[in-house]
Amino acid sequence: MKSFEKISQSRLKSYLKLTQKKYRQNERKFLVEGVHLVDEALKSEWEVECLIVNEEESGRFGEWENGRVKEMVKEEGIPMYECSKKEFTELSDTVTPQGIVAVVKIKEYTSQDFWKKLPKHAIIVVLDDVADPGNVGTIIRTCDWFGVDGVLLSKNSVELYNPKVLRSTMGSIFHLPIITEIDLGDMIQGGRDLGFEVITTVPEDGEPLDKFSFPERSIIIIGNEAHGVSQIVRKHAHKSVTITKYGKAESLNAAISCGIILNAWRDKKMSN
Repeated sequence: MKSFEKISQSRLKSYLKLTQKKYRQNERKFLVEGVHLVDEALKSEWEVECLIVNEEESGRFGEWENGRVKEMVKEEGIPMYECSKKEFTELSDTVTPQGIVAVVKIKEYTSQDFWKKLPKHAIIVVLDDVADPGNVGTIIRTCDWFGVDGVLLSKNSVELYNPKVLRSTMGSIFHLPIITEIDLGDMIQGGRDLGFEVITTVPEDGEPLDKFSFPERSIIIIGNEAHGVSQIVRKHAHKSVTITKYGKAESLNAAISCGIILNAWRDKKMSN
């Protein structure tokens, strides 16, 4: 297997720009950091442009994920670069870096392909201006766990390729179709035209979740942490659902709410 090549300053400079949102958007690339996320990227259908390793960690390359990272890189012929510890620190977004970063090309999904590939019985989760990176990442991970068919992020939701979002997904970003920067009104109307029913999540006055009957084709809307579901989305809604409150807490975290709703959906789907 070929050895690591010392990264050039020009290449390093171009990849360092990917730590900024505007360059990720322009270049259509992003960085994933850490052994597990790199492993998930390599196993997926997403294109990995190269690996960058802290030169102090390159000797452990064959050990990572029981050698799977090494084998996948060998099979795909992916370029491998090493840099100094100081240079790697500039690429890294974590407090205790594991010494490996992958440059990944953004996988583009068109709305037409997104809707066309969905099964007859499908559920979509829409994030309506969800702002917290941890919430967005955890929701994507939860959707992956429960077998959701796709996720849509509105224009004002936090960026999908934000490092904190990526870490919170734990690799689930690579497992299901996600479309970002969407106009919610147009996208949801597209779903309605294909027989999807739009369900908003509200803290009170919706149908109780334990009595709720999910349609065969459902779009579940998770609203902003502070303001809930936006007015424009409410206009498209067929139904609203509420998680019954038994204690005194003022509200539920958006990601927790999503998990409770998806668990109820999965339970009722399995019992039918």
